[in-house]
Amino acid sequence: MNPFKRNPFLFVILIALILQACGPTRDTVVVVRDAPQVEIRDREISEETVTEEFMQLNVGLIDPVTNLDPLFAQNLSTKRVLSLIYQGLVTLDRTGEPVPAIAREINISDNGLEYTFVLNRDLIYHDSPVFPAGIGRRVHAADVLWAFMRAAENDFPHDASKLLMGIRGFENYYLEQRMVHDPDLRVLRGISGINVVNAETVVVELLEEDPEFLKKLASPLLSIYPREAVLNSEEGLRNRPVGTGHYRLNRIENNGNIILSRVDREQNLQAANRSRINRIDFIMPEDETALFQQFASGSIDFIPEIGPELKQQVSDDQFNIQLAYRDIYQLVPHNSARSVSFFINDRSSVNHDWLKNRIALLTSEDIPISGEINLNNDQIELIEQVLPEDNYFLMFTDDYVARAAYGVLNNLIIQPESSLVFFDIRVPTRATSLYNTVNDSFSADWAGSEKEYWLRIDQKILSLYKRHVTGIEPTVVPWLFHIENVRIQNRD
Repeated sequence: MNPFKRNPFLFVILIALILQACGPTRDTVVVVRDAPQVEIRDREISEETVTEEFMQLNVGLIDPVTNLDPLFAQNLSTKRVLSLIYQGLVTLDRTGEPVPAIAREINISDNGLEYTFVLNRDLIYHDSPVFPAGIGRRVHAADVLWAFMRAAENDFPHDASKLLMGIRGFENYYLEQRMVHDPDLRVLRGISGINVVNAETVVVELLEEDPEFLKKLASPLLSIYPREAVLNSEEGLRNRPVGTGHYRLNRIENNGNIILSRVDREQNLQAANRSRINRIDFIMPEDETALFQQFASGSIDFIPEIGPELKQQVSDDQFNIQLAYRDIYQLVPHNSARSVSFFINDRSSVNHDWLKNRIALLTSEDIPISGEINLNNDQIELIEQVLPEDNYFLMFTDDYVARAAYGVLNNLIIQPESSLVFFDIRVPTRATSLYNTVNDSFSADWAGSEKEYWLRIDQKILSLYKRHVTGIEPTVVPWLFHIENVRIQNRD
């Protein structure tokens, strides 16, 4: 049966909502205390585990991963890690189409405005000290409401909340949370368009039909997690994530490397999606040079996304592996790209007329960075007889495409008269002249942009891996790590 179907019997849901209104308020969270089956421990090894060969995959990441709370996922590397720990209501297949995850069935009304999510209540959160006795509980429809309400709160970036703005009542709740700073003066206690019918059913009502709504829900930003993981832990989700994914956090090492262990709990493992990788080590070297050195030495098996330096070294213009590496490495081009947009900060107190003059003279051929170059500088007005500042400050960024582009621009059009300098702050201020935003090709259509960029670079995502790794397949979803078919063979 197709899990995404039109539901002609919406009056059943309406009756359920009316009955619910007569009972406890939606603010009440019922913690289900079923007796879940715990994860398989060393003392409780199944026959399959005994005969299974232990497989460890070492993954090299190009972005820093500093926070495992889904609402703080600011780069693709973080989203790749989160996609293994958590699940959302839906996920995406390799073609980018939504498929069930925590929701086992989704019914859509004829007018496309109401989505009824029936959850898979066999799913159990990872065991964690945030639960009584440290044993994870079953997922509950109230977890969905709570996670979405938390996305609107003032303490978090607005990236997740932007994906939910189409839900009836969400914008009102969001604005009150962000603009009424005294909690005692707030009047909204929930989101009118999200209704928990029972433990396994939640109904979401949209303001207008949105064909991309399910794809938005598949973002790692909208992962579902238990309230206890935030309320019962001083660390919160940052260093102690609790999800229903196929992997759980084992530890974060002093050097920042993240170790995940496979969850051997039958309720959370569908046979078709069961991974054979027991452990995943995410390694974050300082730069691309160190990343490739560790890859070449054998410390890293797989790089999900290589940067400009490695692209130039190992790939030709058609994204084929260079002849020198053909016998030892494999390269997989994905149908997705990292998209970096650059802006002139009009709020800057610095006179950057000279900088604008230099930018206006650029052509796409002047920028020697691999990828699709989109230059939108023909509207910049040239100002005659202006002198440069000694330095033009930039918003700080970790993004490797942005840093490479700034380096090129500095050498190409800024020096020797002036120079571009990173300011030690991650937001554009009155002292910064240029800043950038980072997105991906899959979600760029609904992410929106605050203004017109003057430069955008779309860099195709390429994965590099050793020949003893098999099962790496292309995808249009840049953050998804399809690990169920990955195998490690004869590493030694």
